[in-house]
Amino acid sequence: MILDIIKKDIDPLNIKDEGIYALSIMDEYKVNHLPVINSQNELLGLINESTILNMEDLQKSIQSIKNKLHNIYIYFDEHIFKAIQIISENQLTLVPVINKEYQYVGYIKAVDIITKIGTINVNQSSMCILIITTNENNYMLSEISRLIEENNGKVLSLFTEFKDNKININIMIRCSNAERIIQALERYDYNISNKFINQPDLDNLDDRFESFIKFLNP
Repeated sequence: MILDIIKKDIDPLNIKDEGIYALSIMDEYKVNHLPVINSQNELLGLINESTILNMEDLQKSIQSIKNKLHNIYIYFDEHIFKAIQIISENQLTLVPVINKEYQYVGYIKAVDIITKIGTINVNQSSMCILIITTNENNYMLSEISRLIEENNGKVLSLFTEFKDNKININIMIRCSNAERIIQALERYDYNISNKFINQPDLDNLDDRFESFIKFLNP
């Protein structure tokens, strides 16, 4: 779950804040998106920098462009793979986090996810995320798990999603040789649509982050 990587150091915008103020916050924290809330702390949406720059008058409030807010968010108890999916699909610098009452509780960024992933690396093993795309009638979790374990891998987490009669199987694996696992899966006709390998010898967080961004935007 994403609960332990939620951050609150960037305050959300209030719907009454001016466009010029929003731009100053984005510049200060080097982000292109900010959550917008009302006086009851309810999330109204996500606003991006280009929308604000296109305002006729930056002295006007966000209220004047309320209809251009994006209804993008993640619940605080959802899986980390869901956060990866939302950030990737919408090209976000951050994603708002809410509770079941639609109250804003914080945000997460891609760098927070990669930092979290980095803490999973133990005993100098690599950690990888594989996205396997397959047909519904070709989905055998027991076989996938067997192939991973036979190649010295351990499934840490798994998340599936159905789309257009296809299944995306998102698997986080601890392993000593990720490529061997990938080759084994491909021999059984499992299509690896995307992969991210977090290697222990990449000590520089910037290198890991760059690799992760490539994973998000193949």
